[in-house]
Amino acid sequence: IYITPLQPPTLAVFPPWGIWQELVVQNLPNTNIALQRNSTTVVKNLILINFVLKEFKMKNLIFIIISIFFFTKCSSINSSIFQLTINGSEFNTNDTLKLRIQSNIDVNISETKFSLNGSIIDSTQLLSNITLGKHTVRAYFKYKGKDVILEKELTLYAESPPELYSYRIINTFPHDKSSFTQGLEFSDNILYESTGLKGQSKIRSINFINGEILKEKPLNENYFGEGLTIYNNQIYQLTWQENIGFIYDKDSFKIKGSFSYGKSKEGWGLCNDGEKFYKSDGSHNIWILDINSLNEVGKIQIMTNKQSINKINELEWVNGKIYANSYQFQKDIVLIINPISGMVEGVVDFSGLKNNVEQIKSLNVFNGIAYNNERNTFFVTGKNWSKLFEVEIFRVK
Repeated sequence: IYITPLQPPTLAVFPPWGIWQELVVQNLPNTNIALQRNSTTVVKNLILINFVLKEFKMKNLIFIIISIFFFTKCSSINSSIFQLTINGSEFNTNDTLKLRIQSNIDVNISETKFSLNGSIIDSTQLLSNITLGKHTVRAYFKYKGKDVILEKELTLYAESPPELYSYRIINTFPHDKSSFTQGLEFSDNILYESTGLKGQSKIRSINFINGEILKEKPLNENYFGEGLTIYNNQIYQLTWQENIGFIYDKDSFKIKGSFSYGKSKEGWGLCNDGEKFYKSDGSHNIWILDINSLNEVGKIQIMTNKQSINKINELEWVNGKIYANSYQFQKDIVLIINPISGMVEGVVDFSGLKNNVEQIKSLNVFNGIAYNNERNTFFVTGKNWSKLFEVEIFRVK
């Protein structure tokens, strides 16, 4: 519930804004109320009245109802007089954004400025060097000596469609078909795998040539294992919905620590570039984690020239790009993602690959991609697949 007046009413009997705000919070300790000073609606204020009638002592009723009446009157200035207009709601990189403040009456405003995600911009702005996805535009100005803020949302898509890639099978190796593959990564020519499902989740190191399991450590049955990555002789493994990741010594598999998630509520895929971690959570976001604290410090939104790409899954860092499995489509694909802008630069079509493995109708899901630096090739598999494929990826002309 948001109470967002331009300023509190100036009545002799009306307490200062800070005291009024504190009183509301104290009397409604179990409700999530944010008090701001921008714009509001009568409906939201009526909702607050409903809470007031239920929660407040009778001695506060008249005071609060009068407050809401005056707040509604003051805050209506934004919606009834001014409007922030933009030349569309969807844009592509290098389009020009045009902003204007409109009014239904002849009024004088001053000190006008605009911002995009908090950074000041001109009223006419070229949308270049900006990450893709949803962004907030705001207008700031003064009217009759008072501050007014208006805002709208826009979506920025890539300038061009992704290029199409295909694959060529180089070698086929055995893969444990009991493995519900979630994460896959090479280190020193050893393949490391993380598997899922509660009661079956584990990490393991594998001789990829013959499929021999070199070392294995199961997770507690309460955890559903997800993606993994290796950095500084440590293995980092995600869990799905348990809001925790584990850190292991790469050689002994002993647990050295754990970390929790921030705004990303689930764990799907994980990779690193040696300076930061990239984490997917099943949405169209890839979260950027500080490599030391593992705190989320930013995100990119994964977009083509037409749409956002949801259900980003297993991740692999290769030569400055993020390669990612996705559950959004019925096709078996890998996305090639620009880690700065979030642009899908390429799509690798792996159609037909699953026809080469033992068919398990309910579990035949393509997932797991790893790059072998010594062989300069990709390795891919799937959940409960009986084979691991070494492939060459090439652009379709």
